[in-house]
Amino acid sequence: GAAAIVALVVVAVVLGWSMLVGADETANDTSGTTWYTVSRRSFPITIVSTGELEAKEKVEIKNKVEGQTTITEIVDEGTVAKEGDVIARLADDEIRNRVEQEELNVENATADQVAAEQDLAIKKSEAGSRLKDVQVKLELAKLDLAKWEQGDVIKERKRLELAHEEAKRKFARYKRDLEYSKKLYEDKYISKSELEAGEDSVLEWKNKFEIAMIDIDVYEKYTYPKERRKFVTDVEQATAELDRVQRQNESELAQTHAKLSSKQRSLKIREDRLAKLREQLDATVIKAPKDGLVVYGTSVGPRWRRRDPIRQGRQIGFNETIFILPDTRDMLATVKVHEAVIPQVKVDQTAVITIDAHADERVKGTVTQIGTMAEDGGWMNPELREYDVKIQLPLEALGDKVSLKPAMRCTATITVGQVDNAKTVPVQAVFAEGKDSFCYVPAGHGKVERRIIKLGRASETYVAIEGGLEEDDHVLLRAPRPGEVQE
Repeated sequence: GAAAIVALVVVAVVLGWSMLVGADETANDTSGTTWYTVSRRSFPITIVSTGELEAKEKVEIKNKVEGQTTITEIVDEGTVAKEGDVIARLADDEIRNRVEQEELNVENATADQVAAEQDLAIKKSEAGSRLKDVQVKLELAKLDLAKWEQGDVIKERKRLELAHEEAKRKFARYKRDLEYSKKLYEDKYISKSELEAGEDSVLEWKNKFEIAMIDIDVYEKYTYPKERRKFVTDVEQATAELDRVQRQNESELAQTHAKLSSKQRSLKIREDRLAKLREQLDATVIKAPKDGLVVYGTSVGPRWRRRDPIRQGRQIGFNETIFILPDTRDMLATVKVHEAVIPQVKVDQTAVITIDAHADERVKGTVTQIGTMAEDGGWMNPELREYDVKIQLPLEALGDKVSLKPAMRCTATITVGQVDNAKTVPVQAVFAEGKDSFCYVPAGHGKVERRIIKLGRASETYVAIEGGLEEDDHVLLRAPRPGEVQE
């Protein structure tokens, strides 16, 4: 509790104080500097912590070159850089070689893509020609079938029918003529040869009539089915060929498209790799993104980083902070506060900042942020737990007469409370043993005695007394000498 903290402070203060007070004053003489008269007073409660300055607004410049690289050029720390100024260069030989090699790879990949595009154009043209050929062939086969069905078949049937009708008609006519010729022959009106000519004509057209009937029967049973099968087959074969050509075209074009896509992806990968390498090459030249004071990245932050400061020839890793460009007009003090007293620190409390480099100056600030996680003291003091407390300094805190820089050491006196009109004694008058806190008061005859007291809030100099002492009581400001305490 607060009493325990006060007791620890008191023990340390008393040891020093006892060496300063007059050693020749006695316990009976309450008028000297060895004694203090209890009185009422008001005093602030403060916490003193140390830390360093940092800029509230700053630009971090990190190494964007992947892997390990080396600083070949760097401006001096403290240089005021203008926007666009080159402030560092990194080793770039290896990256330049890789850029040149990748440029050749891109050229080759571009040529491969162009060849694949031309191959695809040729394949498309060939596929179009093949498809057109079979489409024409199918169209002609369908036209031949339609021409045969709607023209040739009708014409042939008509021809056969006409031949059959003519043979039938003439056979009947010559048959009638033969009957009439026979009568004329019997009546001696025509000769034997004329009769025989009539008989020959009947026989001829009888044969022609029978042949016409046979022609019709042969055509319908054999010729027509045969010709129909031929024309239908031509259409079917042309249709099948069209399907084969379409499938062949699809397969060849798919393969050619896949080949082109592969070449395009390969070129894209090469181009992306080249673009990244060029970005890496650009990253070897580091320019100031804005006006500002050049501060090396190893000059701020954990002290272990300062053992290997940024310098020419130093190796740096990817994303390692090389520079910080702070806005020194707007500064913060970041101080370490022990975990025992951190509950007393609140945002908006006031603090007085003393900067080691300007010890005669005092700057008033305001607590703006309290860390959420404690940091230990490292391997040297692993049990130590401290929190970062940020204190806002007023803009251009010390004006033009001094220049504040990040990492300047400072001391902050944070006012965490106020004790008003309380009975008080100096902290060196308070002693502790176990859980008890006490003062030494006069006991007469040059002796002093312990007086158990109840402590209130305390600062670094005064403690409020809540019980055990009254106003105008006298308390000893040093540790008693041997034999001075009344038993």
